[in-house]
Amino acid sequence: MKIVYFFFLVFTLSISAQAQNDNPPQTQSNSASESKRLKNILSAKIGLTDPVLALTYERLLTSNLGIEVQLGFLGGSIGPKVYLPAFRSEKVNFHTGVIIGSGYFAGGSYGYLPIGINRITKKGFVISLDVGPQYLIDSEEFLPGATFKIGKAF
Repeated sequence: MKIVYFFFLVFTLSISAQAQNDNPPQTQSNSASESKRLKNILSAKIGLTDPVLALTYERLLTSNLGIEVQLGFLGGSIGPKVYLPAFRSEKVNFHTGVIIGSGYFAGGSYGYLPIGINRITKKGFVISLDVGPQYLIDSEEFLPGATFKIGKAF
């Protein structure tokens, strides 16, 4: 249970740090067209965290916050994702979050703290890589975690 509190603390601190972030102003037409275009990301994932092979759906709630759901081969997971600075098309975006899931290879439940980058092209092609610690709750051990995703934003 201590690890769940740890992940919650890190996530809370990440959101607090976002509040101090200054973003350059955008024109209203550019901001409106980007917000219509970049609300959803659907991707294929391979990684060292369960599910090892998965389809991932991410919904961008704001330019700094999204929620991610993964369903795949013998497992699934869900969790928030925070972008610092704000999520931008055609730029490298940094993200972190807290993923809670369950899977066969993890031997049950786990928590994962991803720290990563992604990039979205003009045509909406997405490539993402993250690494971080994962905690296997049932066996009470830490392992390294990493995921690689390729997908499409719409």
